[in-house]
Amino acid sequence: MESSVEKLISIAKVEVGYLEKKSNKDLDSKTANAGSSNYTKYARDLYPALQGQPWCDMFVDWCFVQAFGEVNAQQLIGGGFSAYTPTSARYYKNKGQWYTRPEQGDQIFFRNSVRICHTGIVTKVTSERVYTIEGNTSGASGVVANGGGVREKSYPLTHSGIAGYGRPDWSLVELPHYEPGWHHDQNGWWYADTETTYLKDCWGNINGHRYYFKSSGYAATGWREIDGKWYYFEPRAGHPLECALYVTDSRGVQKAGRF
Repeated sequence: MESSVEKLISIAKVEVGYLEKKSNKDLDSKTANAGSSNYTKYARDLYPALQGQPWCDMFVDWCFVQAFGEVNAQQLIGGGFSAYTPTSARYYKNKGQWYTRPEQGDQIFFRNSVRICHTGIVTKVTSERVYTIEGNTSGASGVVANGGGVREKSYPLTHSGIAGYGRPDWSLVELPHYEPGWHHDQNGWWYADTETTYLKDCWGNINGHRYYFKSSGYAATGWREIDGKWYYFEPRAGHPLECALYVTDSRGVQKAGRF
């Protein structure tokens, strides 16, 4: 299953090669109407009032919105959107999400002699280099702000132009990952029906036997009242039919219920 970081990077990679436009035309084409007037689909979709302005931060925000939706995206990157890189960096700093060593999925910020001036997305980190996808840059080496395209780049970790890294709060969007099937912990048995969900507050028919899963997700044991009726589920730990529903035959003999 694709992680949240992988999802963000995969969206950014699709955009590599996009060129800004000379007018408000052909904004969805990667290369048509190329120019140097800072017109982009990223501004159109997220910052329409700033169309024609430098757009490296717009690109990063746009990728987050495409991946996670506008509400989640804002929370991930410190609580708000800004097309002004110093403000975006401050959002991370105010939330305690600012770092000097990168991780995949971070938002990288660059500085000039005056202020933070450029940004991108970290796609990979090695022992010596950080790899990025940046909007409004060029393929030339080094930090190039307002370069006109979406490019993949890399820098030494010690590059003096790197101001720091904002780290999204991935816990807000990471989905759980379960191995489908039965699971057991100190509270009992539970059953993952998919990689991201488990049965709860419902009946389940599994391997020819019937079970009831409480609102907690754990399978019921012993006597239990469900919708005004009483049922009995095997309570003995280690029993081959632990948690399975018991019924009686015509003579009243209990047996594990099958459907």
